Amino acid sequence: MKIRKAQPQDLSAIVAIYNQAIPTRRITADLTPVTEQQRRPWFEQHLNNNTHPLWVMVENDAKSTVESAVQNEKVLGWCSFSPFYRRAAFDQTAELSLYLDQTARGKGYGSQALQFMQRQMAACGINTLMAYVIEENHVSRRLFEKHHFTQWGRYPNIANMGDSLQTFLMYGFQQLNQI
Repeated sequence: MKIRKAQPQDLSAIVAIYNQAIPTRRITADLTPVTEQQRRPWFEQHLNNNTHPLWVMVENDAKSTVESAVQNEKVLGWCSFSPFYRRAAFDQTAELSLYLDQTARGKGYGSQALQFMQRQMAACGINTLMAYVIEENHVSRRLFEKHHFTQWGRYPNIANMGDSLQTFLMYGFQQLNQI
């Protein structure tokens, strides 16, 4: 598995992976699948963005040539930094997103991606990462806690997921001496 910046041809896979999370009602607060057209503005804001990049985790065919490697890559997941709150005082804080394809879960890719993102913070001018997690999403909670994120907030029953009201947790991680 390798991690690289997203490219225009990755949008379809990114949307497909995101849409896998929606039916669970415990990973994202979107309730219906999104389309590539809906996600294109978000996607384009991240392309070539040095502060809020979008990366994909890929597995490529070891037999492929350099020229065909991108065409043979299977996107295993994606991760990004996004503005936490669009006010100048929060410019060094980013919300992170991390989604894995169903076939890539349970293989350590989430840990690898999270460690990668922590290493990218200084280069992106970020000293604080924020993550919103639905309280019943125990896999994500364990992942963040394993990598030294701390629960900073709890918002009880604020998300109407259609089948239940869900509590959102806010996790944070800081590297204050890096910037």
